[in-house]
Amino acid sequence: MENLKLLFQLYFRPAFAMSELMDKAGWFTAAVFVFVVSCGFYFTVNAKLNAAYSIPNYSEYVSEQSRDLELSDKQYEQIDKDYQKAVKNRSQIPVVGDNLFWFFSFEPKGFYRPLISLAVFYVPLTILLMTIFASLGNFGVIFQRDYGTLSTCAMMAWTASHLPFAVAGILLYSSEISPLIYFAFWLASGLLFAVLMIFALRTVFGASYANAVLVVSTSWISFSVGMFVFGFISPWLFSPFLLFYAFMYFGGSAVGEARGFGNAFRQRQNFKRYLQNATVNPRDADAHVQLGMIYSQRKQDAKAFEHFTKAVEIDKDEVDANYELGKIARKKGEFQQALNYFSVVIEQNEKYALSEVWREIGATYLDANMINEARKPLETFVERRPVDSEGLYYLGKVLKAQGETEKAREMFTEAIESAKTSPDYRKRELKYWSKLALQEVKSKK
Repeated sequence: MENLKLLFQLYFRPAFAMSELMDKAGWFTAAVFVFVVSCGFYFTVNAKLNAAYSIPNYSEYVSEQSRDLELSDKQYEQIDKDYQKAVKNRSQIPVVGDNLFWFFSFEPKGFYRPLISLAVFYVPLTILLMTIFASLGNFGVIFQRDYGTLSTCAMMAWTASHLPFAVAGILLYSSEISPLIYFAFWLASGLLFAVLMIFALRTVFGASYANAVLVVSTSWISFSVGMFVFGFISPWLFSPFLLFYAFMYFGGSAVGEARGFGNAFRQRQNFKRYLQNATVNPRDADAHVQLGMIYSQRKQDAKAFEHFTKAVEIDKDEVDANYELGKIARKKGEFQQALNYFSVVIEQNEKYALSEVWREIGATYLDANMINEARKPLETFVERRPVDSEGLYYLGKVLKAQGETEKAREMFTEAIESAKTSPDYRKRELKYWSKLALQEVKSKK
């Protein structure tokens, strides 16, 4: 019931529901949901689309037209003409025509494909693309850590996106309506799945909207790969019985790897439950801080703010909570409030976060157009972190505003060079600041 409740919340509160699914959903339950809905969708919507648009198979067409094996050549020629006529007169898919069949299939017997394609093709490719586009780190580490979580969210997203259209297909199956209606169902279910997956990637990986959209726009190809694979390899090769014997043959290491995905998923869920239980203690500020960090990473700023605020209410000098609240306040444009939070951090540890608190103070003053006040904290930060592209860019902006054009250009140039020489896993992250600095260098104002 808990999983069903979260499934329906995906329609109204997708970000919240994805976060809750990470903490409460079960992989097996999500897999059952996909299988049940795919049966309903494939035997109604796909069946109608297959009958309307798919190219008839010649051998099947001949066997259907003739049960007598002793036909004359003339009769076979007539059957061939009838086949060509049937192919020519069948309905055509709007805009793309038969080109769609290079990538997708409407075959009703492929009801098993969504579950296997999601687990074997879609989720691994999505994780790979995320490690590339969002510079998350080593693919093997991310895959081991997040496969169970992302696959559960992806299966629930697929279920939610196809469920209403599967129900509509069942209700309308006996009615004579245009195949365009069923094609609209098929398109809408795919688009809804893409939208829900954007929320899934933001929640699981903390991805930006740009990276999430880019990955979702690319990873759909994995379903086409799955379609071609299933054309040559029987789905029974993915049978649990064969997988069991494969594990037995290859030894305990394979079993350990498979078990590791589930363990990582359960450990993440158990850690969240532990933190939530710890918040019952009215004096435990750290539990609220850790929960705030989790929600912040999942792009749920409201929940993060709630827990950071509770942490400060318990301990007004809590460094992590004040720092995070300062960043949230700055993002909201509440500059004085942000500075108040940052001042608490400075009082406790003026080198907090490798001195990044000074960069945040300087950036806050800069956002508030308090140019003179912004210079000192930014100079302090750059002196300690001379290769930080973001800090160099901010200091360049201050120097430019104060009329020190040459020094400003020097800071912008250093920001660009720092981004270029940074480790590969950070280059994409620093590209934003490098781009802004390059615009300043090229600017004649």
